[in-house]
Amino acid sequence: MPESKYILDELLRSGSRKAYEAFFKHYYQDLFLWANSILKDSEAAEDVVQDFFIKFWEKKRYKSVTSNLQSYIYRAVKNSCLNYMQREKKLIHDIEYLEEKESAPKANEQSIENSQQIYSAINELPQKCREVFMLCCVSGYTYNEAAEELNVSMNTVRTHMVRAFKMLREKLKSPHLFYMLFFHK
Repeated sequence: MPESKYILDELLRSGSRKAYEAFFKHYYQDLFLWANSILKDSEAAEDVVQDFFIKFWEKKRYKSVTSNLQSYIYRAVKNSCLNYMQREKKLIHDIEYLEEKESAPKANEQSIENSQQIYSAINELPQKCREVFMLCCVSGYTYNEAAEELNVSMNTVRTHMVRAFKMLREKLKSPHLFYMLFFHK
């Protein structure tokens, strides 16, 4: 407890990068383990914790900590985890809806096969990439809107989109199927 008080005092006093790095080094591992115990997904836990540290620094949230620093950061990470789980649940619902919609009787056999290949490739994306891809490409969010919705930086969205496109290009193999991602409704 005294160490967390010292870290917060140093952040408030100097606002220096060195004080922030000490804060990061002191809490990162414990916050990661906390988030992972909630999410049961180490990649998602890492994303949530990294996003917390980025916002804590960029938005100078340490200036608004009026109570116990440790309680504040654990509560903030827990809330971020709960928000992440809600978004993930909605994403799964959206994917199921799209799959259901695509298998409607009016679609021809080739269209169904193409759709299945596309959705299968999308479902094989890592969880965070898939979530970002669905928001941007299916729901029509801009990168900035997706970043706000997911509580991540725009660079994180951009990175996930680049990764998603690269993986989809490899998985779909056919340029025809890859381009259907953009024109397929």
